[in-house]
Amino acid sequence: MWQSQLWICLLVILLLAGLYHASIPEKESNSIRTSVLLSPPFFLRPGSVVDKFLFNIPFPRGHISLKSFNAEVVDKMGVPIPLHETYLHHWVVARYYGEKSVQADTNLSKVIMVRNSGACDGALEHYFGLGSETRRTSTWVPDPYGIEVGNPKEVPNGYEERWLLNIHAIDTRGVKDRLGCTECKCSLYNVTKDAFGDPLRKDYIGGFRCCHDMTQCQLRQGFNGEETRKLYLRYTVKWAPWDETIVPVKIYIFDVTDTGKISSSSSGRWTQSSCKVWITLKHYHHHQICLIIYASTHSSQ
Repeated sequence: MWQSQLWICLLVILLLAGLYHASIPEKESNSIRTSVLLSPPFFLRPGSVVDKFLFNIPFPRGHISLKSFNAEVVDKMGVPIPLHETYLHHWVVARYYGEKSVQADTNLSKVIMVRNSGACDGALEHYFGLGSETRRTSTWVPDPYGIEVGNPKEVPNGYEERWLLNIHAIDTRGVKDRLGCTECKCSLYNVTKDAFGDPLRKDYIGGFRCCHDMTQCQLRQGFNGEETRKLYLRYTVKWAPWDETIVPVKIYIFDVTDTGKISSSSSGRWTQSSCKVWITLKHYHHHQICLIIYASTHSSQ
């Protein structure tokens, strides 16, 4: 029995390898522009955590076609930071409409989110990003296709299109248990409440509710400390001015924890999401089950 399951796992791996090969970017056309941008800074000391929502980040403006989006964490000198020092729990870039008369977007009731086309309404609504595995993962959209954004006909009066970044990073320098810190093991963070002040369940042993913004993972005994780092998310956006020859594509987020129990309105829009995003897995022996450990994945089509 377990031999057949092993063959199924190998088949999945081969199929994924074929998809990766098919995603190799083609030669860029002359109309494509490249913007290399920096997020607002965030600061990390050994063992510390940030989970920030940064609104109205720098982004190409106008009616454009997005061709790719790639990002990595860098220091103040522009040097990339390795994941074993600053672990990216997740980073996501989302699209929204903000009031023209307001730049700070602190009143979230005035913000209009522009979600992707996936089934997870109320969750996983972003356009780019996910976990640490996204570093150097190709996001190229080949010609004649493009992700259409900035269409002035779709923007409500008094608003303009903007972009936000949510970045959740964990500094693992000097920690007692690097893997435990990146997995947000609650015993290493010494927390009893989540980011909203709600008590943690007794059976909740690890997850993002324990490693929220401004928490601290336990450092190893005798660690003398290192400097606080000033960091940025450096992101490269490739885009082109929109024209009628471009075929628009949509972004879908597929969540492996989705129960499939959904309902939709007569307009075809989802009225209730069944995406759980996080799930607790039961223990299985290695020969009983094959798991691909991705909380979610996305594709443009």
